[in-house]
Amino acid sequence: MGKLGKKARKFAKKNLQSVEKRSRKLKPFIKKKFAKRNERHQAGDKQEKKVEQQPKKRCQEEEFQDIAIDAVFGKDDDEVLRDGDSDSDGYLDELVNETDSDIMKCKVLSRSFLATCCDMVDKEQYVPALVRLLNWYRAACQYGHEPSGIARPNIYYDIEDSETFAKVIIFVLQKADHTFRSILGLSDSSTKEKILKLKNNPKWDSLKPLVKSFFRSTLHLVKQAGDLEIISFTLTQLRVSIVFLAAFPDLLKKLIKISVHLWVTGEETISQQAFLILKDISMVFNSECFDSCLINMYKAFLHDCDIPKANSEQRPFLRDSLVELCSQDVQKSYTKASVSITQLAKLLKMALATKNKEAVEKIHSGEYINCVDLWVNFIAANVQDCDLQPLLYTIVQVINGVAQLIIGPRYLLLRVKCIHWLNHLSRTSGIFIPIASLVLDMLEYKTTNDGEKQEQKLEAVSTVKLPKNWLKSQNFQEQCIFSVIELLAVHFAQWSFHISFPDLATIPVMRLKKFHERSTMEGLKRVVKRFIEQVESNIEFVQRKRDDVTFSPNDQQSADTFMQLEKQNANAPYTQYYQSIIDKALGTNKKKK
Repeated sequence: MGKLGKKARKFAKKNLQSVEKRSRKLKPFIKKKFAKRNERHQAGDKQEKKVEQQPKKRCQEEEFQDIAIDAVFGKDDDEVLRDGDSDSDGYLDELVNETDSDIMKCKVLSRSFLATCCDMVDKEQYVPALVRLLNWYRAACQYGHEPSGIARPNIYYDIEDSETFAKVIIFVLQKADHTFRSILGLSDSSTKEKILKLKNNPKWDSLKPLVKSFFRSTLHLVKQAGDLEIISFTLTQLRVSIVFLAAFPDLLKKLIKISVHLWVTGEETISQQAFLILKDISMVFNSECFDSCLINMYKAFLHDCDIPKANSEQRPFLRDSLVELCSQDVQKSYTKASVSITQLAKLLKMALATKNKEAVEKIHSGEYINCVDLWVNFIAANVQDCDLQPLLYTIVQVINGVAQLIIGPRYLLLRVKCIHWLNHLSRTSGIFIPIASLVLDMLEYKTTNDGEKQEQKLEAVSTVKLPKNWLKSQNFQEQCIFSVIELLAVHFAQWSFHISFPDLATIPVMRLKKFHERSTMEGLKRVVKRFIEQVESNIEFVQRKRDDVTFSPNDQQSADTFMQLEKQNANAPYTQYYQSIIDKALGTNKKKK
């Protein structure tokens, strides 16, 4: 049969029954087939998009966020540090019962007139004389810093000579508090509640401006004086009158601001006096000012730690004084410590996960290290009397994380500091904290004895990361071994009479023996050998006692009382040896300070 023409083929395709039947069969199959292909393509596209999006998400997670450690406490300090009171309220002239003849353009304080006023105030509590003294006291405190527009146009206060100048300041500082209390009928032990009740006392209405003027002038003197003795004397006298600030909350906030600044930046004596002011404020005003003092001292302390200093001997005092303040109210301090330590843990987690340079440098910063040091000492000071186990657990995890992050010999000093923290927490809490692996890793630091001895002591290096040339110096090699011996001695001294001491000390002894075999420095080998002998003697003694016991290892109470009598006896050779190493290390640290 010949081939159909074009028109015939077209007609057959449309009208023949066999063609229509075949089309009906193929049509659903073709639709289904192409639908599956489209679904697979769409699913594949979605998976590709997910795969492409995952790295973007990971990059977002790995992006370092520069979070300030001291930002966790909010902005409370901004409200505290705001100067709510001004020094420019003028003198107390309107309170003086003056005649026209008394008014003069210049009032000069002479020695004779000062002596008369002092007698009248000291013996009679004569208020007009006290007002005059406070005006000249204000003039003395504002000397050289008097802003324009303060004094009245027709009165100007001046002082005859320097001797009178000094006497008016000393007299007012020494006698003002006693005079105020005598006039108001208050005892030296009056509380802030009694001060607040003075609103109903008619005498307070006339005396309040005088008390306020005294505090304004005194705060200005403390803030502007350049002589350390004047500042120290003023702070000492000001402590007696702190309770009166209950009536002047703005001046109280200003005193907190000034005291925190002097506590951080002042010389040793000034810093101590400023801390006593802050301590008294937190005790007298309790909850109202404790948070303000704590937050501002905390932030000032961290800010100071982040500033490189040639002499950082004052930082242990700042840390210890802040711990002392926190210990006044452990419950409130616990909340602050928990927030701060959680922030430290977040920063550490970010650094461990990303290895970002900025994140790692944040962990190495003086701000981070000193913040950890602060809370370690706070926990150690209060763990026996308060339930601080959650804080203890978290800070131990943070310290272990920091030690894992600082791999390598250049971070020797920071690793030693981390192990000191763990030993300190273990000793004060009585909880076993393993440190042997962190210590023994220091034996693996590759050192040579080809380097020369550095003139500067290794402990005196202020940077967290040691210079490379130090790694080949004799100082570094000696410091590595002496640090290992010292840290293990502290650890073993705590657990030397524990029933598990043989198990605790076996692996460290094995590692020390291997180091002793491969070391070529005879001086260090002798030190290591002596330490090994003393530890082995300790192991043998505890092992003999342990072999004689009859209780089960599961009997925790009997295990805790194991060798209690021997523990009280400090005559064992290895006990004396451990203590000699600890004392030597403490003596070295004191010399450095």
